[in-house]
Order: sequence, then structure tokens, then C-alpha cells
Amino acid sequence: MKIVKYIFLLLVLASIAITVFIATQEGKYNIKEEKVINVPKSVLYNYINDYRNWENLGMLTNADTTAQYTYSENTVGKNATMAWVKNATNGNIQTINAVANDSISQKVVIDNLASQISWRFKDTLNSTKIAVNVQGHLTFTEKAYALINGNTNNKLKNTLASGLENLNTFLVKELKVYNVKVGGIVSKKGAFYLGQTTTSSMADVNKKAGPAFERLLAFARENKITVTGSPFIIYKSIDKVAKQATYAFSIPIQDEIFTAAGSEYEGGKLLAFNALKTTLKGDYSHLPKAWSAAEKYMAENALQENSTGVYIEVYAKNIEQSRKPSTWVTDVYTPIGAPQIIPEALEVQNPYIKPRASGQAGYLPSAAKPRPVGTTTTSTTKPASTGLSKPVTTPATGKPAATTTGTKPATTTKPVTPKPATGTGGTTTRPATTKPVSKPVSKPAAKPATPAPTNIETLDLNN
Repeated sequence: MKIVKYIFLLLVLASIAITVFIATQEGKYNIKEEKVINVPKSVLYNYINDYRNWENLGMLTNADTTAQYTYSENTVGKNATMAWVKNATNGNIQTINAVANDSISQKVVIDNLASQISWRFKDTLNSTKIAVNVQGHLTFTEKAYALINGNTNNKLKNTLASGLENLNTFLVKELKVYNVKVGGIVSKKGAFYLGQTTTSSMADVNKKAGPAFERLLAFARENKITVTGSPFIIYKSIDKVAKQATYAFSIPIQDEIFTAAGSEYEGGKLLAFNALKTTLKGDYSHLPKAWSAAEKYMAENALQENSTGVYIEVYAKNIEQSRKPSTWVTDVYTPIGAPQIIPEALEVQNPYIKPRASGQAGYLPSAAKPRPVGTTTTSTTKPASTGLSKPVTTPATGKPAATTTGTKPATTTKPVTPKPATGTGGTTTRPATTKPVSKPVSKPAAKPATPAPTNIETLDLNN
């Protein structure tokens, strides 16, 4: 009996000792990792700031391909979130603050272990130095778990080091590999589309594209709208000086739809047009190179750009089909041909002619000015015989009154002219009026001829 008591007492003492040992362990942890990556600071910052890229890096999941990820509607910047499930573990992360090209602050919870992560970006010679810092505090349970399963600091340190190495390899190999090809002039057929119009800086277009396309596709699924091809962006206006654009994130659909004014989404129809097709294979950060290649090709081949047309980017192969940016395919369509000129209102070619007062001979257009008495108009052709009598001479001068040539209106009757005091008699019809001369419309200067399209592209905007 005493032996049992002694054993029980020893177990109690051991438990107390272990409890004290765990409680006195350092509960705070502060892990730092740095690495120099051979990409521009803006590219590196934008990549880390978008949670959709983290699946490629395995930053917090040790690159486990079995992990399943879910994202918030907005995956970029403040309040963006990502969650994942991997085997029996789970975690989530949220962006607390983001300063463009400078720093990012995040809060992460992995199996109930809460931590704060901060990123710092600093320019170096042709590269960027990235520093990541993870801080947190272990509870008693977490300390006990760490004691049994290994040091938490070492695990987090290894995870960060592995993530940064993956980041370096991925960015250098994937983001730097690209190809731009000008495919020539094509005839793009029309298509119905569902879109959402917005205005922003050109630099933000591709950042917003992914979430916007997801919302459009979700809306189409909910309303049983048939999608016929790849998502695309319609640029409605581009301010190259301010680097701003008004554009519509769009998806091609089978049937035309109509939406009420003020709706979040809009239905529309993209009309057929001729365009220069330029294809980028690679990450979206190289899209400016594709636009530049198109401009250079048009200049070298004397192609006329239709500046009043629509510019389109079709995301033929995107993140939905591949996680590797080097395999993404984006087609840029630059409208070709003469710009559509909306003519100004022309002068009225057939103005209304107000009749003279009763008793006066004939009509005179309000815009016409009577010639001085004693002058006549010269006609290059002899008018056809109409049964008109010769002009009556003016009593004061004995010369014919001013007349003009023209065609007699079919509905006009002949007014009777009063007999002059001098004894000259007879009747006469009203003098014919001068037909108003329309202002000649100036024609635009001749433009370089646009070559015929070499290919006709399908309605669904694919390839």
C-alpha cells in the first residue's frame, strides 16, 4: 500500500515538474528570413500581395499539392483572405495592411496558432531584397505540443526558407519566360457578351481581372447563361497620358441579354471588326510588350489604326487552366481601318421657301439676296420650253427685271401681273427661284490602304 502511495506521489511530482518546465519555456517567437530575388521590386510585391499566387509557392503548406485552397472575392490588398485544408491541418491568412511596393502585414492562424507576418521589400542592384518576419506567442497547450512534436521555431523557419526558395525559383523561371508574336490581320466576328464596366489605372487592370471574371462566371452559372468562350476585356477608352482606361471585364455568351439601367452587370454586343492580332505567351506583366509590338508592326507596315474602335484582350489560357504563368496565352486585338467620323450637321439643302405676300410676283428663298435692278443671271443651258412668257420690263428703266433660272414647281399657279402705267401689258409667271446650293462636304485625306484580313476568327472569341 505504501508503494502505491509513493508511486502516486512520484507521478504527481513529475506532473508538477513537467508543468513548470513547460510553463517556463519561452512563449514568444520571432523568426526572420531574407533573400535576394532577381526580379523588379514591383513584380515581387504584386506577386506576394495576391493570394492566388501562394498556391504556387507552398509558403505555409510546405508545397503540399494535396492542400485545398479557398479565397475571398478580392485576393489582393487589405482585407483579402485565403484559407486551406491539408490532411488533418487547416489554416487561414488575412492581409491587415499593404503599402505599395514597400511592405505587407498579415495575420495567419495555423491549427489555432496565431502569428503576425510582415514583409519588407528593398531595391538592390538589378534585384530585390525581401525580408519576412513571423512573430507570435505560444499558449501553454501550444508549448506542450511543440515539446512533443518538435520546436515550433525550427518548423516555421524551415517553412519560410523553403517558401522563399520556391518564390525565387518560380519568379525567375516562370515570370521571366515569355514570347510575343504578331499574328497579322484577322477578321473578328461579333459576339454577345456579359460585362462589368469600370475605370482605373492601366496598371490595375490585370490585378482586378481574375476576381472580376470569377464573379461574371458565377453570375452566369446562377442565371443559367451559356458561356461560349474565354473571358476578355473590352477597352472603351484609353488615356495614354494619364495612364487611365475605361474598360469592361466580359465573357462571351450564347444569347443576347438585356439588363436594367444601373445594374452591376451589363449585356452587350461586340460588332465584327478587322484587327491586328498579337499573342503573348507568359505572365501578364509582359502585356505592355505585346501592345508595343503591335504598335511597332503597324508603323513598319503602314497600317492605319482605327482609334475609334474597341481594343480587346482575350485571356485564351489563364490561371483557371494552368498555375504556371509561362503557359498563359493572351491575345491582344488592335482595331485596323479608317476611324469612324461622325459628320457635323450639314446645311439644309432644300430650305423652306416662304411665299411672297399676295399681289407680289413670285417667290424668293429667304436665304437668297435679290440682285440690283438692271442685272440678270447667266444660264449656261437653255431652259426647256415651259410656256412662260418673257420677263416684263421695268417701267422705270425699260430693262428686264432680274430673273433667275430654275425649274418651275409643279404645284405653282401663274400669278397675274398688274398692267403697267406705260401701257405695257401682258401676263407673266413668277420668276423661277434659284435652287439653294448645298455646301460641299470635304472628304478626309486618303489613308494607307488596309490589307485584307488573313484569317476570320470565330464568334466565341477563342484564339
